[in-house]
Amino acid sequence: MNILKQEQWVAELRTWVHSYIDTYCIVRQPGLPGKKPGTTYNWQFYLRRGLFNHRFNSAVGQLFWHKVNERIGHSNFQLSGMETGSTPMLAALPIIGNLYGYDVNAFVVRKKRKEYGLLNMIEGMPNNMPAMIIDDLCNSSMSMAGCYKVLLMEGIEVLPFAFALVNKVNPGIHHPIRETTDMYLPKEIEILSLFNISDFNLYNPSH
Repeated sequence: MNILKQEQWVAELRTWVHSYIDTYCIVRQPGLPGKKPGTTYNWQFYLRRGLFNHRFNSAVGQLFWHKVNERIGHSNFQLSGMETGSTPMLAALPIIGNLYGYDVNAFVVRKKRKEYGLLNMIEGMPNNMPAMIIDDLCNSSMSMAGCYKVLLMEGIEVLPFAFALVNKVNPGIHHPIRETTDMYLPKEIEILSLFNISDFNLYNPSH
């Protein structure tokens, strides 16, 4: 069965991934320590609880390629992302894509330049195709923007589409920058995602 042409199966798979995230990958607990001193969260995503599960990662990969087929219509790109949120997907997406005839390269961007040997910022072997930035979560943490800056520094063209499993935006809540993209990415880069926070009845007051 080719999932790219099976809308009912896509809907069922999306429902299963949503349920998995809602059950295992969101901690709803008042008083979680926030990033800024003295702040707390009432909920937090921990998507790597799913992305290191082979069944979950396979399902995400199938949904990713369905969305690529639907929105972009080709695979003339390679995949990249900042460690470590993107790492499981960078391993899985090319494997799943190959099942549907997509032959794509993937490499990861380091958070910090290696301090010995090649002093490299990239692990893997980039080719001459534009790079699609991916991450598990798109928010204001600047990880996508950090990846973007490294790609430009390395002379790698960036695709005007990026992907996040969950995009922390609320449809209908107007924000001049973060309607379709991370606030630190160029506005011309459109974020494709499987879910946003309203899909889980969450609200992010920073939006």
